[in-house]
Amino acid sequence: MSTNAPIVIRHSNLSLAWAKAFLRVAQPGPPRLEPLVVTIGGFDAPLPSENQELRLALDEHLSRLNSVRIDATAMTIFPYKPWIRKGRPAYADFRDYCLSRLLPRLKKLDQRNRNGTYFERMMAYTGDRRNEMRVVDQVGFIITLLRGDRRARESALQIGCFDPAKDHTGQPVRGFPCLQQIGVSYGDDDLIAMNAFYPTQYIFDRAYGNYLGLCQLGHLLAHETGLPFARLNCFVGKPELGDVNKGDLESLVALCTTLIDGDDPAT
Repeated sequence: MSTNAPIVIRHSNLSLAWAKAFLRVAQPGPPRLEPLVVTIGGFDAPLPSENQELRLALDEHLSRLNSVRIDATAMTIFPYKPWIRKGRPAYADFRDYCLSRLLPRLKKLDQRNRNGTYFERMMAYTGDRRNEMRVVDQVGFIITLLRGDRRARESALQIGCFDPAKDHTGQPVRGFPCLQQIGVSYGDDDLIAMNAFYPTQYIFDRAYGNYLGLCQLGHLLAHETGLPFARLNCFVGKPELGDVNKGDLESLVALCTTLIDGDDPAT
């Protein structure tokens, strides 16, 4: 039941962190429904390292089972590849490109984006303040606070993705948003961490792309503020395998088991 104590998985390699979470939910028998904490940190580069063999194998399984590939899931959180391809432009300029040009294309290409994307909610959250409808750039606000001379109030370093006015519906399955909130924290060492909360998460279908997109968003924040991105903490209230049969994942389970068995337990 979901009141069980949480499982904590930590690693410096994004692929192996995901593999450990995947093996946990892919165990034989009924779901254990344990809360999950995945923490990815201890990397020296702007992004954590990955195991390309595992990433390719997962993408092959996702394609074969008509699920969304890793990069496509990550892009809904932050369009990292276009940002890199454009030479890492200033955030304000890139935000305008995302909202005016990229977002309409994504909604047209995939009906699963019809309710919005995470980067849309992060860059242009709509809400009422003092009887006035406003559009709030949450990412830009956080960048401004972190650039300031005074230490930012960490309770203000929050990005909301869930919007009750839009998302409180009676639909049995909605698909978006599963990511509810992101918080940014930092210490006296001037390193920043990102904390993401998912009430539920499909580990096979979405989790790898979720972790990757969140880390890529962390790279953007680091680039814009000069504060190195050091860790992602992802809290999942109810991890689930996803929309797949365990029998279709035997080779992926075997690969993850091999990689984890050969992994350094100290990492």
